[in-house]
Amino acid sequence: MELWLLRHARARAAASDEKDRDRPLTESGRETARVLGEWIGASELSVPSTVRISPATRTRETARLMLDGLEAPEQVVEPALWDALEEDLIGVLHKHQEADSLMLVGHNPGFEWLVQWLTNQRPRLGIQPGTLIIIDAEMPPAPGCGEIRKLVQPSDLM
Repeated sequence: MELWLLRHARARAAASDEKDRDRPLTESGRETARVLGEWIGASELSVPSTVRISPATRTRETARLMLDGLEAPEQVVEPALWDALEEDLIGVLHKHQEADSLMLVGHNPGFEWLVQWLTNQRPRLGIQPGTLIIIDAEMPPAPGCGEIRKLVQPSDLM
C-alpha cells in the first residue's frame, strides 16, 4: 500500500472559550496547504484513492486547501483519527488495508508513533505541521512493514 500521512498545517492557538478540535489554520498554515497541493500537482504523484481525515477543523481545512484543484476522491471524516492512540491508528490501517493507496490527515503524537512503528525509523526533525510522509507498506500492518519513500516538510517548499 502507498500510505500518505499528512499532519495538519499550522493552526492558531485555542482561544480561552474554544475547543482544541475547533482551532482553524493560521494564514501561514493555509498557505502551506495550498503550496503543498501545488507541489503535488506539479509532481508525478497521484493522490491516493482513499482519503480519510480527522474531524478537527484544522485537518479538514488542510485537506480541502491541499486537494483543491487536484484529482482527488471524496474526503471522508474518520473519527478515530482525532486524538488517536496507537491502537486507533493501527485499526484505521486494518480497516483500509485492501486499498492500493490511502491518505490519512491527522495529528501528532500519533503520526510520529505510527511512522516509527511502520518503518523502524523516526523522522529526523519529527513531523512538523504541514509535513507529508509517503510510506510504502506491506499489509496487513505490522512493525517494520514499511519504508519511507518521501518526506516533504513545509520548509522544503517555501
